[in-house]
Amino acid sequence: MSVSTFPGNTRTPRVVVASRTAASFSLEKPMVTSETGTGANGRPPATTQTASERAGVASTIPARDEIIALHDIPFDSGERLAHIDVHFRLEGAINAAADNVVLVVHALTGTSEASSWWKDVIGSDRAIDPSRHAVLSANLLGGCEGTTGPSNAAPDALPPITTRDQARVLARLLDVLRVQTPLLVCGGSLGGMVTLEFAASFPERVRGAVCFAAPAAQTAQGLAWNAIKRRAITLGGAHNGLALARMIGMLSYRTPESLERRFGRTRSATDGFQVNEWLDAHGERLVARFDATSYGALIDAMDVHDVGRGRGGIAAALEPVADRLTGVGIPGDLLYPAECVREWTEASGATYIDLPSVHGHDAFLLETDRVSRILTHALNAAASREPNTVSSNPAVTEEVSLVTSSSTATHQSDVRDRSPLSKAPVRPLRIALAGCGHVGGSLLDLLSARHAERTSRVSDTPDVHVTRILVRDASRERPALARAIGEGITSDDACITEAQHLLDGDIDVLVEAIGGTTTARVLVETALQRGIRVVTANKALLSEQGEALQTLASQHGTRIDFEGAVCGAIPIVRCVRSGAAGVGITRVSGILNGTSNYVLEQIADGLSLDAAVAAAQELGYAEADPTRDLNGQDIEDKLRVLAWLAFGIDPQTLKVTRRGLDAEIALWAAQAAAEGDRVKLIATCERDGDGFVARILPTRVRGDDAWAAVRGPFNRVVIESESAGSIAFQGPGAGGLATAGAVLADVLQ
Repeated sequence: MSVSTFPGNTRTPRVVVASRTAASFSLEKPMVTSETGTGANGRPPATTQTASERAGVASTIPARDEIIALHDIPFDSGERLAHIDVHFRLEGAINAAADNVVLVVHALTGTSEASSWWKDVIGSDRAIDPSRHAVLSANLLGGCEGTTGPSNAAPDALPPITTRDQARVLARLLDVLRVQTPLLVCGGSLGGMVTLEFAASFPERVRGAVCFAAPAAQTAQGLAWNAIKRRAITLGGAHNGLALARMIGMLSYRTPESLERRFGRTRSATDGFQVNEWLDAHGERLVARFDATSYGALIDAMDVHDVGRGRGGIAAALEPVADRLTGVGIPGDLLYPAECVREWTEASGATYIDLPSVHGHDAFLLETDRVSRILTHALNAAASREPNTVSSNPAVTEEVSLVTSSSTATHQSDVRDRSPLSKAPVRPLRIALAGCGHVGGSLLDLLSARHAERTSRVSDTPDVHVTRILVRDASRERPALARAIGEGITSDDACITEAQHLLDGDIDVLVEAIGGTTTARVLVETALQRGIRVVTANKALLSEQGEALQTLASQHGTRIDFEGAVCGAIPIVRCVRSGAAGVGITRVSGILNGTSNYVLEQIADGLSLDAAVAAAQELGYAEADPTRDLNGQDIEDKLRVLAWLAFGIDPQTLKVTRRGLDAEIALWAAQAAAEGDRVKLIATCERDGDGFVARILPTRVRGDDAWAAVRGPFNRVVIESESAGSIAFQGPGAGGLATAGAVLADVLQ
């Protein structure tokens, strides 16, 4: 390449150090789980093993035991929390259709380790088998095993909660795991109450649900038992009071006959009665692992439990899901008599099953053979309602006799499409969009076009819904927005003007398209701190804070993608990051600004500088204020990002020599064109001993050179490396559509 730089170029290299402060507003920062795994309430999650691991056998079943953050959580009380933690355990793999998940909901003092407290129901060759099912259980909202809840140290960590709040959190957890419809939801006692609330709140997400020993509304007997427990804690304190509450609870969970059979009047080795020591042991074991304030919050939730509240009564609440709902009553249950289960099944048309047992309320935990048969029957029935059937283990399948069944309990389920292409729907990817200018508007147009295409073909990428759009003026007409509303990509009330509300709700990706380093920085940092993935084309922000933002993303288990920040539609970021552009990069050079390249081409064709800029603005290649494009600042920002990617340099510390496009350069470009050559604004960064040299200079190239062939608003990047030699990339670099295409590719990664 024969080149010459503009002869008057003697500017001293300079160091740019970011000194701008963040915007004046602040977004609420979430609580972050500590590196030691401590939950929001200060207690670590329970140590967990699979059943085979507890038996000393190496398990081959994949398991996830994690605490995740959910954001913008509404409560029935009317309050909202910006963030809660949820501790969940998933044993087994979610299949491609996401239709093999069994959601197991624990009782009052249970944990997310369902395979431990239901070990003869969940396990290899059991009714719920992690080799076929993905077994999901989460510590309930208000608990003390890693999920956010009140504690003795922080009694106000949560507003008052309800079983409906707890069901809502489970639904949000399923959303995060990309599970639209579990194969089965099941639980007993408090777990059964929450299962009922889940079924009533999300009937479209229920293929099957089984509720053991759970009323549709708290009973007077249940209120009385909880009042005694609550008084015990008030009088006895966090230790003795909680132990006494547990002892009281144990008497409601068992029957007089079971205690008589097991203990009678037998004395212990210490000459006390065995039944007394049994109660003492249960009290002490609970105190060792549970929090008294959390216990109080959970029984408070049980006391206000009423599935029919605000829904026209219990029957109206459960009728939409009755054909998929089973209630299991336990005759002799002192806490929740079988009759209270029979009442809601008959009222709604759900199926009722009797589970007679000497054990009383705890039969759902202890009568594992019969419980397994009930669940096996429910799993097979649920699997028949959806495509991609997952059958239960036939070794434990037996006919389940219904002692009582309502007249509508045997209705055949709806006929569904069972073709190979039919899958349980996965919820759309939820996007918060900051900015609706050239890039933001073009992104909406691309999403609208993509949505129209998806209706006529199968796609393996998720649909996208834009939940909120941050704009300066919500009343301004935006054609791209109107088209997106028409396609269902966003809603007519999505536009907001207050940045602090952009990340409210359950957001998967923040797309930052407003530019600058103030509001944009606050939004990006807040999103990353909340574990929300960020996609941006903001080279100014990246050139100042790229290294810090990358570190922040890693700390919070997410990432920041920025393909559109450097060369529009050219996938240079992905190629450099992955090593596809070569290993051991020694030099990067490029035409990095489509606007200035278009202007130089127009000057070469005979236009003045002002006329060339006006032409670029008319075509959407230049902003209303083109200063950053013409003076080279935009190119410098991109060069810093490229140098960071290629060489690992902190973008802020790179020294850059820069000369932009002005009247003097325009005259030189016109003269060069008259002589058959071209002037291009070329950026380079290369190794120089132990350091680097970076320049942005107007450069004259021969008319037959590859650089001269870069016409209009196009970019060109050349990467030189030890492994691959010289590789050139060329493509559109200016205009909202080119950048939006790169942004969309990042969103769908």
